[in-house]
Amino acid sequence: MKKTTILIVIFGIILIPILYFKYLNIKENIIKSSKLNKQQIFQKGEWISNLDSSSGISIRENKIAFFKKMKFTSDDIYEYKILDSIYQTKDEEDKVKEFLMMKDFSNTIYYQIIKKNDSSITLKINKTKIETFNLKKSEPN
Repeated sequence: MKKTTILIVIFGIILIPILYFKYLNIKENIIKSSKLNKQQIFQKGEWISNLDSSSGISIRENKIAFFKKMKFTSDDIYEYKILDSIYQTKDEEDKVKEFLMMKDFSNTIYYQIIKKNDSSITLKINKTKIETFNLKKSEPN
């Protein structure tokens, strides 16, 4: 009985540090970074807000502008990029979030992208406001 207890203690002394460093202490081995998303361009056009039908986003190539009452000025135009937030360990890379980065000469603004597809973009505007923008369908000629 004594040999069994000694073996269990020795096994515990060896196994606990291995488990701790391999599984429980993994946070210390995570590298947090960002990289460009493979899809860099949203569909061009007007994306109408679900909260206010006279507000939304206008997109042309790599330029974006938020508008209110169907108007915006040149000061409202930003270049944009879509970024992936990445957690990287020794063995794998996980995309944890996606962000819209808007940049002009003096400002950089980030909005978290909650969901996106060819006809809808949902953004986390601030801690409490989530807004969805739907691509306005063009009128047939």
